[in-house]
Parts: sequence; structure tokens; C-alpha cells
Amino acid sequence: MELKPKSYIVLFTLFFAVLIGIQGYQLYNTYQLKQRDIFATVKSKLGKLHDNDKLFDDDLMSKDIARDYYIKLVKHEITAEKLKELYHANAHKTSQRLTRYVDSLFQPLGMDVILKKEILGIYFKNLEKQIAAGPITVYITNGTFRQPVELSSSEWITEKTETQKVKDSIQSREILYTFFVHRKTSFEVTNLNWILFKELTSLLLSTLFILAAFLWLFYRTIQNLRKQQKQITVLHDVVDNISHELKTPIATLKIAAKTLRKSTDESIITVIERQVNRLEQTIDPLNENLQTTDQPPVTRAELQAIFDDFQLTNPTITFQLSPLPDGKLCLSPNDATTLFQNLMNNAVKYGATWINIFFEDQKGKLSVYIQDNGYGMEESELPYIFDKFYRIQKDNVHDTKGLGIGLFLVKKIVDRYHGQLSVTSIPNVGTTFKIQLPHALVPSSEI
Repeated sequence: MELKPKSYIVLFTLFFAVLIGIQGYQLYNTYQLKQRDIFATVKSKLGKLHDNDKLFDDDLMSKDIARDYYIKLVKHEITAEKLKELYHANAHKTSQRLTRYVDSLFQPLGMDVILKKEILGIYFKNLEKQIAAGPITVYITNGTFRQPVELSSSEWITEKTETQKVKDSIQSREILYTFFVHRKTSFEVTNLNWILFKELTSLLLSTLFILAAFLWLFYRTIQNLRKQQKQITVLHDVVDNISHELKTPIATLKIAAKTLRKSTDESIITVIERQVNRLEQTIDPLNENLQTTDQPPVTRAELQAIFDDFQLTNPTITFQLSPLPDGKLCLSPNDATTLFQNLMNNAVKYGATWINIFFEDQKGKLSVYIQDNGYGMEESELPYIFDKFYRIQKDNVHDTKGLGIGLFLVKKIVDRYHGQLSVTSIPNVGTTFKIQLPHALVPSSEI
């Protein structure tokens, strides 16, 4: 079953969506893999952070000192806010040193890493209650956290036994203080997106190239399909036109043949010859074997005869003709006839009421201009008007009789003489064809 262009577009859209999904999934997985690799590298290097005693001794609150402060907090000798202030002061004191250390680990790798450790809560077991709520910063490097990643999470248990005298007694008792401290260490690679972008640039570019190439191939395919469909339509029209053109001479020849069976009449033979010529004129344009350039250039008299014949058969057309070139037009008589007749007949066929033809001599080349005030053509049509069998389809213009090869033959002739052909047209204003041909190298006596 043959698919229509719309079906191709729908199928392409589905395939393209699937391709985007596959490429997007591949990019996402690669992104996640690269991110995990970076995080694994950071965690590996930060795993031995506490082995570096120089960063923490005498600067951060040691376990024994921290426990004593927790006991004071339970005894209400200090407040939770005071404890937080002590932690904050110690964290600020070691921030610069910790930052330099972390930078020394990761800057050689092109990473900007920031680090912090927090206490999420301090709990007193005896009272089974929280005595200080987090987060309380234990240490932190310079930088602003936006999307921190957890490095580790732990629970620190510390205890101490104190001997206290019983009130109004000489006796004493021992009290066990046990504390649970929930802690979390986090980090962030602040230039993570830039690192990942550099890592994925080649993959991203190749993905975009594949998608762009896929789009371009589809666009070219649809263009070719539409062009072929248009050519098929045009070819059908040409066949219909040829069939229409052949009906009359064939019918006439049938009648003439029947008449000849009864009697021989010179007038009947003339009719047969005329109809055969008509058939020949209809079929000849379909033959691409054009005349060669071996013939001598057209003379001024022969050129004038072409224009006179046209004027005679089109008396209602206002025809303007500049002085004819003196032995400089390189076209053979047959080619000149085909070229000018096709261009002038096209102008009349498509609504022209006047035609202006003039010549310009330009440095070894002869420029020929054929202007008319016909219907004109849209700019989008101009690239195709010299294609074989192409006919403009707009309003009722397509109903004009013709095979769609007149301009094709004109282009063939100009190309064979190594000339240049261009056209400008404005709808409802008119059309101008410009033909540049090399000078004919013939003596003026042949003109």
C-alpha cells in the first residue's frame, strides 16, 4: 500500500520523537554516571579528612570538652544558644585553614569543593529528651551551599560519671551522663555543571548532529516526494494535452483517407500534408535531440523574418523591436526560431498585450531582453520554469494549452551556446527574460 506524504510526516514525527527519547536517555544516563564518578572521587579524598589532626586539634571542640559543655547544658549552667555560639566561633576559627586544605585536594582536579559538618541534634539519654536542636555547624569551608550532597552520617555516643553530694547529707552518689549526638557531613562541587558540560560536549554535539542530519534527510525526502508527485501530475497533464492536440488531425486524416478511397483530389492531399505537418509540430518539441551549433549564425534577414511572422500571426499584440544586431547573434536559424518563437508565444499565451525585444552589446557578449506585460510569476515558481514538462499551476493559468517544454528548449539552446539565461517576474506586472550569448565570429558580408 502506497503511503501519502502526510503519512510519511506522521511516521517521521513518531520516529523522531523516539530518536530524541533515546538520545535524551543516553545523555541523562551519561550525565548521571559522570556525576557519580565525580562524587565518588570527592568522597574518596574526603574520607580521610579526620586523619589530619592539624586541622582539628586545639581548634574544634574536642569530644571531652564538648561532653562537659553538654553536662553544663543539662545542669542549666549554659543555654543551648550559648553552646551554638561556641561551636560557631570554633568553626569560624578553622574555616580558612580547612578551606586551603580542601582546595589543595581538588583544585588540581579542576574541582571547586566546599565542605561542612553539622550536628542535627543532641539528646540526653537519662532524660530521654533533646537538649539542643540542630543544625549546629561544627566546621565549614568558605562558600555558599545550594545543593549539598551527604558525605556521611553518624551518631556519636559519649558518657561521663560524676559524683555529687546528697543534699543535707554527708553521703554522695554517682550520676551517669550519656549523650547521643546525631551528625552529618555534607559537600558540594560548586562547578559541577561546568565539569559535566565539558565532559559531555562531544556527546552533546554528536547528538545534535545526528538529529540535525535526520531532520535534513527527512526534509530532502519530503521535497523530493513532492517534486516527484508534482512531476507526475504535470506529466499526466502533458499526456492529456498531447491526446487533445492529436484528436483533430487524426480525425481529419481519417476523413481524408475515406475521401481518397472514393476519388483523388489535390485539395485532399493538401489537407493530409497540412495535418501531417501539424502532427509533426506537436511531436517535435518532445524530442531532446536539438539542432547542433555547426550551422552558420542566423542572418539579420532571417531574424527579421522570425519577428515578422510572429507579428503577422498576432496582429493584436503591440510589438516593439530594437535595431537588430549586425552579425553578432551566434544562434543558428533553427535555434533562433525555436528560442524567440517559444518566448514570444509564451508571453501571448500568458496574457501579454505588448512585447518589447531589445539587444545590448556588452564586452564580447550580446544580451537579449524579452519583456512582456503578462500575468507574471511568483518568485517561488522561477527555479522550476525551465524544467521539462513544468507548467505553472495558479488560478486558470494551468488551463492554457501547451506541453510545458517551451522554456526547457530555450534553456537547452542557451546552454549549448555557453550562454546565460535569467528571468525576473512580478505577478500582474510582467516578465523579463535576459539571455547573454557570446558574439558570433562571422564576417559582416554574410549578414
